[in-house]
Amino acid sequence: MTLEDVLTRLDRIAPFSYAQPWDNSGLQVGDPQGEVQAVLIALEATEAVVEEARETGVQLILTHHPLIFAPLKTLRTDRYPGSIIASLVKEDLALVAMHTNWDAAPGGLSDALSEKLSLDVDGVLEPSPLGEGGIGRVGHLPRARTLKDLAHLLMETLPSPWARVVGEPERKVERVAVCPGSGGDLWPKALALGAQVLITGDVKHHQAREALENHLALLDLGHFATEAWGMALLAEKIKREMPSLAVSLEGSLRDPFTIYTRGGSP
Repeated sequence: MTLEDVLTRLDRIAPFSYAQPWDNSGLQVGDPQGEVQAVLIALEATEAVVEEARETGVQLILTHHPLIFAPLKTLRTDRYPGSIIASLVKEDLALVAMHTNWDAAPGGLSDALSEKLSLDVDGVLEPSPLGEGGIGRVGHLPRARTLKDLAHLLMETLPSPWARVVGEPERKVERVAVCPGSGGDLWPKALALGAQVLITGDVKHHQAREALENHLALLDLGHFATEAWGMALLAEKIKREMPSLAVSLEGSLRDPFTIYTRGGSP
């Protein structure tokens, strides 16, 4: 099938119209009329991912994070991201990003994270103007848990090697908001929807302080841990939607951070 055909099918899984206005989801590099027989799914485009795509003979790399996010003023091929763009063009590899459309679409990453906690969802943190879906979810746990217990559950479920807790660890919570990726700025919306805790990643100090002073707890599992597992889910959806397409997951997927504990090894 052509790349244009693939984009049409991807739009059925997570419509690109669900992407946030500031986002840059969709075709980033490549010819829409190019032939696609195999796709490599990755969290983001790196040198290792491009090398894996070249070695495995795929024609398309599909990432969650866009490689081209802000408008490029120059295209330096000696440094990222220009070096990756140059390699893609040289190897005749197409690149497509499914970012906030995958977060927001019904059945996408926000819903999947809610399902990991068995949330009874009744709200959306940032509703889509299209009428359904949106960024983040709000709902009730099957039973109340302490923040400490919820943090341990999430570390096992996602999995993440660490969790940062904002709030009293023994506080019991039942109404929960979730936002995969970097959702710290959505804490006021979580609070307005009655959530007792927001689960997300990349929480900044001032966000933590403001939420705490407003009696909203936060659980920060990191950006990587709240999203990376979702690429396997996306791969399965693509296999069902396009059974003739060979689909593989990147073998180099890892958090860019190495976590050290006091007096211990990573």
